[in-house]
Amino acid sequence: MIINVVEKTFRKTNKPVVVGVSGGPDSMALLHAMAELNLSPVAAYYNHRLREEANQEAEFVRNVADSLGVPFREESGDARLFSNEGGLSIEEAARILRYQFLFQVAVDLSAGAVAVAHHADDQVETILMNLLRGTGMKGLQGMQEVSLPNQWSGSIPMIRPFLGVWKEQIMEYLNENQISFLKDATNAELIFQRNKIRHELVPLLENTTPGFRPRLLQTANILHADDIALEKLSENAWDSCLSSQGTSYVRFFREKFLIYPLAIKRRLIRKALKNLRPDFRDLGFQHVERVFDFLQDPKQKSINWVAKINLTQSPNRIVLSTWETDLVKDQFPQLRNHEQIPCPFEGEIALGNGWYFTVQPLNYSPNQLNKNNFSNDDFMVWIDKDSVSESMFIRSRREGDLFSPLGMNGKSMKVSDLMINEKIPAAFRALWPLVVMGDTILWVPGGRLGHAARITEGTKSMLKLAFTKRES
Repeated sequence: MIINVVEKTFRKTNKPVVVGVSGGPDSMALLHAMAELNLSPVAAYYNHRLREEANQEAEFVRNVADSLGVPFREESGDARLFSNEGGLSIEEAARILRYQFLFQVAVDLSAGAVAVAHHADDQVETILMNLLRGTGMKGLQGMQEVSLPNQWSGSIPMIRPFLGVWKEQIMEYLNENQISFLKDATNAELIFQRNKIRHELVPLLENTTPGFRPRLLQTANILHADDIALEKLSENAWDSCLSSQGTSYVRFFREKFLIYPLAIKRRLIRKALKNLRPDFRDLGFQHVERVFDFLQDPKQKSINWVAKINLTQSPNRIVLSTWETDLVKDQFPQLRNHEQIPCPFEGEIALGNGWYFTVQPLNYSPNQLNKNNFSNDDFMVWIDKDSVSESMFIRSRREGDLFSPLGMNGKSMKVSDLMINEKIPAAFRALWPLVVMGDTILWVPGGRLGHAARITEGTKSMLKLAFTKRES
């Protein structure tokens, strides 16, 4: 079966094909099958420097590639450091580094595709993970056999030939052909969510409802077909209600936008955001619903939405615009005359132009720490209350101001550089409010929280800080 699946999948794929190989059973089955079929695989191994045995794994994959007459490529990187700097989980950091490497090898070799060995059991786990954290139709479809364009390339497809193959079928192929492979001990560690789903949730569901796994994949296939149909309808709706667009804005005809079913409107909002912020991947259900809450109240003229996007409305138009545009007046909080304003530990300060700064104490215990509960609002943040040992102030930036952003392990950078990196418009930087304690900058709103004020597992109480815009 494995040979037939691989031959059918890659029959018309341009050669060579870069294969992500870890040394585990799935990738070894894929590599051997492609080599047997003379499909010009290139074995590519990425060392994340997370485990001591990684060097031995790389050597194992190299030796197997040599024995098969297959080219071998290898690279390493510090996934833990990348995780800390980017504020990512270890798993996400490792995934990004690995795929960046695989697609770079594909570019260097002018490869026809990148192939990875995700199988049907992986698909079940992925769908369940997406369901548990909250997802839409695309998340419930799971992974696709061929992804193009994908996150890594617009011209090189990512191919997963084993998505219809179960783990036990892969093991049968390995045993029948006496193919050696490595075992990753971390696959049994229940500290990772995927492993909990694999070893606890899936067996429970399968025992409760035998045949659960293939039925879940059938549902995913149905949703994939439905998604294609809805996407076509959304493209037609986009053409109908789009008033105009540029690199920094999307403008809809209000009446035409509002007549579409909710499912289509959600897709239009997601597409508009993707056009404006193609690299933003954290748009959640609540963010999209906030758009409709806003549109239901015509008295609201504008809000700062997500990913440094402004949302504005008039009787005739709905506009999404990036911070880089000047379509919206008074779109940011500003301090007049470079003043320094004392902040209460609870209460509100009027800044002018409809902007307010609020401080709200929150009860908190370490076991309540869940990043999914925190908003992606650029002007709202939670800080450790105990980190504020003296009075807080709001002030504008000063020459030579340094800031230690969260994720840089206490290292400092110039506030002016941070503002550039965070796309804070140049015209607003001089009077941009900073939340400070003495000489320490706790937060650059619209930018980053400071390392000194971060929430940790030892946090016992919090302060919620927010800049909000209200219409007079």
